[in-house]
Amino acid sequence: MNDNGTLKFWLILIALTAAVMDTALYFTLHQLNKSRNIFYASRTITPAQLQSFLEERFHPVLGWNIAHSEKNSLGARGPREYPEKKRYKIKIFGDSFSYGAEVTPEQTFEAVIERERGWECLNFGVGAYGTDQAVLKYELTDVPTEYSVLGVLSENIGRVVSYYPAWYMRHWAPPKPRFFLQGDSLRLLKTPINSVEKALALLDPEFVNSLRPFDYWPSFYEQKLHAPARLHWPAFVTVFSHLDFFLSRARLEILRRVAPDWDIEKQTYKYYHLYEGESEALQIFTRIIDRFIAVARNRGEIPIVVIFADQFSLDLMRKYGRNPYQPLLEHVRKTGVAFLDIGEVFRNENYGAYFNFYNSHYSPQGNRRVAEALAAVIDALEGRAPSQ
Repeated sequence: MNDNGTLKFWLILIALTAAVMDTALYFTLHQLNKSRNIFYASRTITPAQLQSFLEERFHPVLGWNIAHSEKNSLGARGPREYPEKKRYKIKIFGDSFSYGAEVTPEQTFEAVIERERGWECLNFGVGAYGTDQAVLKYELTDVPTEYSVLGVLSENIGRVVSYYPAWYMRHWAPPKPRFFLQGDSLRLLKTPINSVEKALALLDPEFVNSLRPFDYWPSFYEQKLHAPARLHWPAFVTVFSHLDFFLSRARLEILRRVAPDWDIEKQTYKYYHLYEGESEALQIFTRIIDRFIAVARNRGEIPIVVIFADQFSLDLMRKYGRNPYQPLLEHVRKTGVAFLDIGEVFRNENYGAYFNFYNSHYSPQGNRRVAEALAAVIDALEGRAPSQ
């Protein structure tokens, strides 16, 4: 083989090697994105998926709701129908932890309360809801109860500053209403998709891009983290154009394993930083909860706030003796409302069994423990010993 032939051989070999390496990098990053949400603008929807969403879950005010097939005549989750009453015992609003994701309707803590205590416990939870949506749904629901419960996952602070949750969540979700601070009060920005016809705009990238100024997360990814919006081919270009982001993520993963501490481990989940100082997100979050309390009292219902903890937060509490959502707890305590911190209930128990798998939703056993703790709060309010 002459010199020209040798050179061509090596150039072809180098090109093929680079192509194979870049392809491997591309698919590695693609898989990582499924669990780590590296590329914040990568959550999209197909026309078929959008049509299914519109038929089953679309809501013109709240963004979405539980599927029509899951609701009873009162609008609550589950097949059980209730006799007509002037006032039921309990209704519950919140996200997937209130809804009971990954368990059957019969395994939710609401169903356990009904079986064990004989109280009606209406489940109005909706998967992926922000606390803002949960409170707005409460305001739209005219089913009277003695107690109204707001379920708040510690992570929900990240959702209340989201307008197009596909940028924040690990899966696609349509636009939602969100609140902004306006002096000492809140200003509501309604969802831009208030009809089936307008929902077709979600297939238009220019329309989706127009939502960015109203959402906290794109600017956080770009300005704070310098994170890439999407994975482009060649993958090496994506990595090198955002090298500081990938190096910082790699450093974090290494430190979490070889020299973990409170500050390092808190960076694992992006919402924790919103609890630091008097962030805008924290102010919005707490005022939304205050709004729920005020509306419940005005309706003559007794409000209860239940704070759900994810498993990673529980690990931090057990390992460092500190609570990452402590500012939320302090605010709820100051309101004087009855509340239940599931993190405090779980942290000294074998809470691994209370999750379906690591950092997932609560298992049937976890839901049963929530039911016991919530029933005990109501017992105390009514002057009874627990389980009486």
